[in-house]
Amino acid sequence: MKKAYVRQDLSSYQPSFGAQIVLKDLKLIETNKLAAEVGSKQEVDEMRKKALAILILAMGVFATIFVPMCEVSTAAIPDEVRLFDRRTLYVHGYMVFRYNNNVSSDSVQFSIPLWANNYWSDVSLLKTQPIALGSAYSKYNVVSEENDLPANKGDHDAIYGVAFEFSDVKPYQEIKAEVWFKLSISKVDMSLVLSEHVGDVSTARAAVDTKYIEEEYYWDYNTSSVQKVIEEINANYSHGSENVYDIVYATINWFSDNMVYAEHEDYPEQRLKASQILNENETINVGGVEKRYGVCRHFTDAFVAIMRGFGVPTNLFNGLVFYDMGGNVGVIFSGGHAWCEVYMPNVGWVPVEVTISDRYLRDIIRVGLISEYYYLPIYKEFAHPAPKPPEEPGEPGEPKEPYEYLVGAYWGWGVSEVPPAGTLETIIYAIKSTPVMVWILLAVILVLIVDNVLIRRKIKALTSKVAPPPPPPPPSPTP
Repeated sequence: MKKAYVRQDLSSYQPSFGAQIVLKDLKLIETNKLAAEVGSKQEVDEMRKKALAILILAMGVFATIFVPMCEVSTAAIPDEVRLFDRRTLYVHGYMVFRYNNNVSSDSVQFSIPLWANNYWSDVSLLKTQPIALGSAYSKYNVVSEENDLPANKGDHDAIYGVAFEFSDVKPYQEIKAEVWFKLSISKVDMSLVLSEHVGDVSTARAAVDTKYIEEEYYWDYNTSSVQKVIEEINANYSHGSENVYDIVYATINWFSDNMVYAEHEDYPEQRLKASQILNENETINVGGVEKRYGVCRHFTDAFVAIMRGFGVPTNLFNGLVFYDMGGNVGVIFSGGHAWCEVYMPNVGWVPVEVTISDRYLRDIIRVGLISEYYYLPIYKEFAHPAPKPPEEPGEPGEPKEPYEYLVGAYWGWGVSEVPPAGTLETIIYAIKSTPVMVWILLAVILVLIVDNVLIRRKIKALTSKVAPPPPPPPPSPTP
């Protein structure tokens, strides 16, 4: 017959001999447990320390991988040039090309430049649409007249671009390529660069490669129209100075007096020779004064030709310009632009805004960039090929590569301070934008959780090591 167990008051309970043995065994077990736990207290403390060290190390690795500093390299920044207002931006651009050929192509490959060597900006590609063939640094090859020479990022002529391939392109078809990249960029202040800091033309020529002063198709400085302007600048603006800074400022000063910003007919190449731009017979009347004219691409070609005509090493930049509107608007895309870079002895290569069409701009910019704008150079040019003559109907010229039939139709650029969706940068941005106090609280909670788990696991391990007591002996039969 089964017995029912009823709860009773056990305060005055005196156990039997057999029960005393069981209780003694249980006390011994508890004593062993306590001794084991006390004896392993140091081990538990060591485990806690290890857990904390692992957590700190993990957070360090986490910060290194997901929260990079994104500093723009300062290795080549001239002492007199000040970089300021560094920003991290996310740029999205698209380019639409028309395949201007009446014959289909199995494959059309082309590349889009995103960055040209400079010391105030840096980019990293996030994604493309369609998926790109790849991205790489390259530089211009004067033999093949292509950007097909491999380059390192630090090479002065390096250009970073992304390559695309489109298959089965139909006659006159439009093709579209999109890029998203991260941009770290600073504004550039050159107001501290003065004439006394800069050396003369002979020093400049001796310091760099002669390719930076050679005559090119669009920089035809040995023509009469360009030479006439050089002579005028030398006589009336620089007053015969050999100082590179003086010559640069004198040329900008001449531009402010003799050129005006206006569109110049330059179809189909969208470019003119310096001799055409500076031709005194190619002018427009502005307030009763005849002036040469053009937009930024014309100002830069004219400037490079004049500088190289003086013997000053000069290159051309093409790129994008951004402006910080402040407030809730933030940074906006201002447009595509062209400017130059000049080698100044004792200072180095410096960027120069040359689209100076009036004296007010001359006075507020002098020599340098407009310090309120962010300038991103995406292409640098120290040499270029002559344009190929157009094909006449019924008289095909030299065979063209498929990409040579591409005509830029439309393009657009946008900028944001928030990364695009679907990229690792989105996760990084979320991490970086989370307040520090939140991370501290999460870290504390994580440490407590890890500590609690480790202690529970240790107690469980210690408990499993203690053997259970043997069962009590069966009661002796009553005689």
